[in-house]
Amino acid sequence: MTMIPMPAHPEMLGPANPPHAPGPSPPLPSPASPAAEIATRLLRRPTGLAGVLIITGFLLAAFAGPHLYPGDPFDVAGLPFSPPGEDLVLGTDYLGRDILAGLLHGARATLTVGAIAALITLVIGVAIGALAGYFGGALGTALMKITEFFQVLPTLLFAMVLVSLFGQTLTVVTLSIGIVSWPPVARLTRAEFLRIRGLDFVKAARAAGAGAPYLILRVILPNAAPPIIVAATLAVGTAILFEGGLSFLGLGDPNVMSWGLMIGQNRAYALDAWWTVALPGAAIFIAVLGVSLLGDAFNDAINPRLRRRT
Repeated sequence: MTMIPMPAHPEMLGPANPPHAPGPSPPLPSPASPAAEIATRLLRRPTGLAGVLIITGFLLAAFAGPHLYPGDPFDVAGLPFSPPGEDLVLGTDYLGRDILAGLLHGARATLTVGAIAALITLVIGVAIGALAGYFGGALGTALMKITEFFQVLPTLLFAMVLVSLFGQTLTVVTLSIGIVSWPPVARLTRAEFLRIRGLDFVKAARAAGAGAPYLILRVILPNAAPPIIVAATLAVGTAILFEGGLSFLGLGDPNVMSWGLMIGQNRAYALDAWWTVALPGAAIFIAVLGVSLLGDAFNDAINPRLRRRT
């Protein structure tokens, strides 16, 4: 008699595919900060990378150059109008002063003027533009009338008047450049505040009881910051050009070496000794170019409409 084997009970056979013990799940990548994302997009752009390299090179020359190439840039280092050569790499000016020493020591003064003047421009422009854009009404109209008054004045002529009245010192030159350069920043800030103050998150913060100082400084200004930062970056290049223009006209500080002072003191000999004017002029041109490239790339990096170009 044939015995038919009975199938084992399912519980005795166990599950067909025994489940594996759950292991630890891989950690989720932490999101990058907005600043890191902007820096990444900025460095991916050729213009941004070039601007960063140029500005970094000039900063190294400004702060490390005088230590690597010591000496007073006002000291006589050789015969006047010595051409660039082996003894003096970039030659001398009309008094026999070393051009290379002047460029390295003058970088600190020129870049300092550009940075501080841009900061003054930013503070004045943002303060006036924020008040005019947030409050509006009679206060906003009065502030914009003041802005228009300063904007129609010839900026270089206004700076010349201020330097002539208060003295040819580097401090006065820096303050003068900052005072005459703020109207564009004020108009840009006012436009951003007018655009943002009517958005829903601002209305919600106002409905929650936030006061005007909190709304201006903590709610609206951070959202209006990107285009303002771009304008401030470009203001550095404008300030460098302003300092060069004032020094070219003989209104720079004669006791502090700067690129503009080198051009201004040697401008009468430009045809006889081209290097005395061309080299500091090239330094100003490259520095302003680097600032402009950096500002343009930063504008593209923070603009959502242009992120596809990254």
